[in-house]
Amino acid sequence: MRALARAVLVAAALLAASPALAAKKGLPPGERIDLNRATVSELMRVPGVGEKKAQAIVARRQRQPFRRAEDVLAVKGLGPGWFAKVKANLVVSPPAGPALQAKK
Repeated sequence: MRALARAVLVAAALLAASPALAAKKGLPPGERIDLNRATVSELMRVPGVGEKKAQAIVARRQRQPFRRAEDVLAVKGLGPGWFAKVKANLVVSPPAGPALQAKK
């Protein structure tokens, strides 16, 4: 009976964790994530970025879009060592919005 209860608990834990595990697929070589357009789930695919850091990146870009990939270092918890490992996977496109449309 205990084995069955344990199996049910393990299965429930795996089901609860599966969305987080699915979102944590690594990036294939050459794939890039756009810091100004990526969703929280997409940002979580970057090594070293969990849900909280991904949310912090999105919050930072809502206040001020990124101009360079290095600007992500302004997000608390992301340091130069981390950036050196992932910079090949990060890009920054011009932010879309009224400011750009007015310049055209």
